[in-house]
Amino acid sequence: MIELQSSYNATMIVLSCMIAAIASYTGLSMALQYAAASRGRSRLFWLGCGAAAMGTGVWAVCFYEISAYRWTVGIDYDYSMVVLTLVVAIAAAALLLPSVSRDRLRTRELLASGGLAGVAAAFLPYAGLHAMRSSLHPRFDAGTFWLFATVVAAAFIVVLWIAHRFQQSRGPKRKVIAALLLGAAFTTSIHVGLASATWTLPGEADLFSWNGSSATLSFFLGFATLFVIGIALATIFIERFWKAQMRRQLERDMRIESLFRHSQDAVFSYTLDGKLLDANLAAFRLTGYEWETLRQLNLREIISPEYHHTVTVNFKSTVAGQSRNFDAALLHRSGRRLEVNNTNVPVLVEGQVVGVYTIVRDITERKQAEWQMNYMAHHDELTGLPNRRLFEQQLVKAIAEQQQDGQSAAVLFLDIDRFKLVNDSQGHDVGDLLLRSVADRLSDAVKNAGIVARLGGDEFSVLLTGGIAREEAQAIAARINRELDIPFSLRGKDVHITASIGIALFPEDGDSLISLMKNADTAMYSAKDNGKNTFNFYDLSMNDSLFERVQLENELRKALDRGEFFLVYQPQVELATGKVVGVEALIRWQHSSKGLVSPAEFIPLAEETGMIVPIGEWALRTACVLARRWSHTKVGPLRMSVNLSSRQFLSPDFAESVERVVRETGMPPELLDLEITESMTMDVNRSIETLNQLKTLGVSISIDDFGTGYSSLSYLKSFPVDRLKIDQSFVRQMQSDTNDRSIVATIISLAHNLNLHVVAEGVETASQSEFLAQQGCDEMQGYYISKPLKAFDVEEFILARAAM
Repeated sequence: MIELQSSYNATMIVLSCMIAAIASYTGLSMALQYAAASRGRSRLFWLGCGAAAMGTGVWAVCFYEISAYRWTVGIDYDYSMVVLTLVVAIAAAALLLPSVSRDRLRTRELLASGGLAGVAAAFLPYAGLHAMRSSLHPRFDAGTFWLFATVVAAAFIVVLWIAHRFQQSRGPKRKVIAALLLGAAFTTSIHVGLASATWTLPGEADLFSWNGSSATLSFFLGFATLFVIGIALATIFIERFWKAQMRRQLERDMRIESLFRHSQDAVFSYTLDGKLLDANLAAFRLTGYEWETLRQLNLREIISPEYHHTVTVNFKSTVAGQSRNFDAALLHRSGRRLEVNNTNVPVLVEGQVVGVYTIVRDITERKQAEWQMNYMAHHDELTGLPNRRLFEQQLVKAIAEQQQDGQSAAVLFLDIDRFKLVNDSQGHDVGDLLLRSVADRLSDAVKNAGIVARLGGDEFSVLLTGGIAREEAQAIAARINRELDIPFSLRGKDVHITASIGIALFPEDGDSLISLMKNADTAMYSAKDNGKNTFNFYDLSMNDSLFERVQLENELRKALDRGEFFLVYQPQVELATGKVVGVEALIRWQHSSKGLVSPAEFIPLAEETGMIVPIGEWALRTACVLARRWSHTKVGPLRMSVNLSSRQFLSPDFAESVERVVRETGMPPELLDLEITESMTMDVNRSIETLNQLKTLGVSISIDDFGTGYSSLSYLKSFPVDRLKIDQSFVRQMQSDTNDRSIVATIISLAHNLNLHVVAEGVETASQSEFLAQQGCDEMQGYYISKPLKAFDVEEFILARAAM
């Protein structure tokens, strides 16, 4: 053994220290940032890259340290040993990086990883020197080597522990310190290991006899240095990119977390088997439960039972990776039911569903609004009954069910008789009260036998199902007529109405919505034509009557323009003197093709269609013109009585229209007598106001058909009327019916006590005339005196009677 004089190349030492630090930092970056955030093969890949970078750097440090000596002999290398040295260095790094990258480092793992890495680090200088080929032979004392290896192992355990502690904050400074510690440990162990070697030279060898070349190793060292530096630069670039990605990921996670925590909608997080993992504050507010209670509840316990299946099916679909949106109902802790909308979203991690988010929104108010809107769309606002739309839907459904079961059904159409008169005379508020009361009575009359609906205005309908027989439908219709015939007490007044009902049976009278409703409507109009307050079953012959009615209505609208109306006049005679004191103007219709149309046929139609207003004004004007002309002839002044319709009398500008006609025709107002019926005076205050306006014009007022209406006699004294006209129904039977005689006598006495004149209508016999005279009746009219006459005939009648 000989001693060799040698010295160090300082530049190479500094370079080796830099390479060690850079390699350690690069390996730590890959292990701490990329491998720690990865799983499975991705983690192994990053750990392998980190170990390769660090091991290559450590290997380079070893041979930089060897090259740092100024050898006095020529050297070369055994490259199989060089490769072995590289493997040892990478193995040492591979032992350290997994441990230093863990969040928690156990003592056993610390001792094993640090000790083995230390032994590998102690072996590096030994392997590096043995890779040299020269005349010098390195020699290590076995005891010294194992002592050195033990010390290095202990040192690496301490360094690993310190490095792990420093890297836990994951800050850049801590990572640099950890890298410097590891780099210093490797460099120190290599340097000390190289220094502990002794060299021997064979005696016969020439110290300078062999000059090898280390050019190849220098190439590898340069390549390794560039590799480490390149990896370091790439790591810095990747680190920046990674940090940017991590910042974006963190921001995204924080946004999701913020959305989860602060969402106004309740959010629940479930495992794949339906176990509740987490919930936000809105979920606690929605359910009323605290977290500890909520997480112990089964999902089915807070779901309304009818939605259990729906929730289960949609949850399974979401577990399969499909988003789902559906409505359900939750049960609040207080027991209150909440209508909710649920959105199930799968939680995906690397393409795998790992959980389910359920976003729940309280839609109770929206559901209630939808229910209210649906109710309003299918129910009548005034009465609360089903409207036409819902009735037609129910009828279509009933037809389908009855056809399937082979059972019968019935449709009833009902129209309130004289409702327009009530509405116009009493006001729309009373009319509305009446409609509500009618709806209640209809529901009571029908009970559970069918569905009652309001189609609009004063029209109602009833659907009877369940195999209803003709006799049962008839009994229900009769019961409805009886119920509605009972007076209604509205705001302290008794209001009398009746109803006309049409009945169509399924399947005899129709097997569709349109046919049944059309035929029931036709039967209803037939009931009206038959005197009202009754019911009629549909019959094929009614179609002809309805067709004629429609035709008549169309012709009625044209009759006034065509001049087809004319007036006839029935004389009124004073009983005491037999003198003609007035005439009653009666309208007639001479149809161009049908001939004379009865007033009983077209007057109700004119009332119903509203044509009575222009027709009535025409009759008033025509009568006034004639009365003025008579007043300037031998006939002399005659009182002209003109009947009014309820629509005319109740119109707001009626008094003004009368004043205009009187002024324009030059009719002496004292000769004009306007006849109203008791039913027109149901709205007492309005009637008194209108009558006072008419009396101010100077015209006289008569109450026609007295005794047949429903007005209270207590109001009669308040009305500014001049005469009462006894209805002919009492006069006709008064000779044979003592009750009618008593009624006539009472009316005459009542009128005289109220200072009113009395006119008896429908007098046809001398005995009737004599009885009326005995009772003190003032005037009479009827066929006993004369039938209604045309204007020219009236003039001759008056002149002839005056000559008698």
